[in-house]
Amino acid sequence: MKEKLSFQMVSNCKKLVAETTYQRIDECFTEEEKENILVAEINPDYMDGVALFEHYQIDKQMGVNCLICECKRSENKTYVALLVPTGYRYNMSTTVRRYINARIVSVAPLDYVLQQTKMEYGSINPIGLPKDWKILIDSKVLDSDRIICGSGLQYSKLSLPSNYIFKLDNVEVLENLAKD
Repeated sequence: MKEKLSFQMVSNCKKLVAETTYQRIDECFTEEEKENILVAEINPDYMDGVALFEHYQIDKQMGVNCLICECKRSENKTYVALLVPTGYRYNMSTTVRRYINARIVSVAPLDYVLQQTKMEYGSINPIGLPKDWKILIDSKVLDSDRIICGSGLQYSKLSLPSNYIFKLDNVEVLENLAKD
């Protein structure tokens, strides 16, 4: 049986978001903006992008996946968040490698990401990331007025205006980051 999500203001549901995410929301957004940041509890069995949108009957165009990459050049390591629409793959090998000027770009070690973000696997979001990590967004993410992404916890999702991403540090739009 398909269900509908019940979104509420995140300020009224602090327990539904990771602490790092809530702290950054509190730092970066005005009280009026916070009213537009919503959270809904989900069944963790459907936390995966495509499954989530099918089960809860949500427009897939609103979905955003966040992947953390480790970019290496010599001894230097840089961590970068990539945001692409649900259903797309990440163009790490060419687009990200060239943009970051890295020799190797790979998915960051999961244990490191979870430790640094204080978020749960499968629910990483750009809001609660360390401030010095770059956030690269494919322009297709901005095609939707609102986006749905992880909350930092496996049992909930955030919904916010897509342009709010630009209130965060180190955000850049990168063409061709998403590929079919």
